[in-house]
Amino acid sequence: MPTPYRLCAIDLDDTLLGPDHKLSQRNAEAIQRVVEAGIVVLIASGRMYAASLPTALELHLDAPIICYNGAMVKHPFTGETWMEESVSPDAAGDLMDYCRQAGLQLNFYWHDLLYSAAYTSWLELYHKRTGAPLEVRSDFDTFLRGIAPTKLIIVDAPERIDQLLPEMRDRYGDQLDVTKSNKEYLEFLPPGANKGSALAFVADRYGISSAESIAFGDSWNDLPMLRWAGLSIAVGNAKPEVIAAVDRTVLSNAEDGVGIALEEIFGKG
Repeated sequence: MPTPYRLCAIDLDDTLLGPDHKLSQRNAEAIQRVVEAGIVVLIASGRMYAASLPTALELHLDAPIICYNGAMVKHPFTGETWMEESVSPDAAGDLMDYCRQAGLQLNFYWHDLLYSAAYTSWLELYHKRTGAPLEVRSDFDTFLRGIAPTKLIIVDAPERIDQLLPEMRDRYGDQLDVTKSNKEYLEFLPPGANKGSALAFVADRYGISSAESIAFGDSWNDLPMLRWAGLSIAVGNAKPEVIAAVDRTVLSNAEDGVGIALEEIFGKG
């Protein structure tokens, strides 16, 4: 079935992947048919590159991965980094000090490795969900002092994250973009880094317009990408603010919503 769409960007956790954080056969087969039809399909995730790569390889996606919530764009087959931005060392150091004094779990991402001062219960939660490669260092504060990370995340209880969000936005102003990607994750990104700006960058490289693009997502950090795409789609388990902002809502990630939507848009082959 002919469609006006030439590019499709899909979030991973709670969107493409099921509640078990795995790729279903129906979603995989639907994506493969879309790729075979000549559509550019890419992953757009808050995850680090190393934690996004396995799904891209499983799907044989010959397209760059948008990772770190848009702070990095890297191709899984060529290894070429199309774009990468970093948090300033000063802002990163200030956040490290804040989290140490407040007893908060801070994930520090540098050179595609997750660093932490300890393997806390919050780090365990994150690690089990994403499989992110990590290194726990007792010299965390000194080893990473003066380093410009790709991004940082505070992981904590949802109510604590909700309390911290406005405080951190006030604290860092235009030094950092602060967003939630999950109810337990508060993300700190380079200014202007988000999935929407990264998707626009990738689409421009392909000569594809926003009107020719589809985006799938579920959470707050997906909103810039969903607003940019010509067709924005939320899975049924998406946050209420996301469902209110999109063109269309489909079945949940537990019900292969992405795959079924792709079948409806592009046909079953």
